[in-house]
Amino acid sequence: MENQNGNGKSRNGVDKKHPFVKFKRKARLTYLRILRIDDPPERIARGAAIGVAMGVLPTFGLGIILSLAFAFILRANKAASVLGSFIMNPVTSPFFWTASLLIGSFLTGSDYSSIMEKVKENGFLTGAGEASFVFMAGNAVITAATTLASYYIVRNSIIRHRRKKEEKRLRKLKGML
Repeated sequence: MENQNGNGKSRNGVDKKHPFVKFKRKARLTYLRILRIDDPPERIARGAAIGVAMGVLPTFGLGIILSLAFAFILRANKAASVLGSFIMNPVTSPFFWTASLLIGSFLTGSDYSSIMEKVKENGFLTGAGEASFVFMAGNAVITAATTLASYYIVRNSIIRHRRKKEEKRLRKLKGML
């Protein structure tokens, strides 16, 4: 029997935390990394939005490379674009895929349950191949919404973070006088 120490790891270094806890910690770390980038808020937000777009779109493993290329072309922050592309991961993928099929079936008038049945019967790749138009229609909507939302969320978060940081610096300076 292995004893747990205070950091959630066993004596042999294996992480015993629940996958959701690990995901939450990684998401928080990514958020803090984006906040601390030294660049104008709009440029950072543009980079994050590009990364989110490339993460949500089915880029088949090329999301990071494409986000860097678009960040270079659009003069966005490259680090933020890479960090933004991590929105798609094993925890969030099922959500985005399911939402893409749901929204796509609504937009195209297709029956969601029959599409899901095909996927279950034939496997994901075969079943999804038949429903690719439906998936892409929904994915386009989700990509647009998450890209736009991420731009404003990141930009406003950076502005708010920097304002609080400056206020704290001024309070500290005022207390020294």
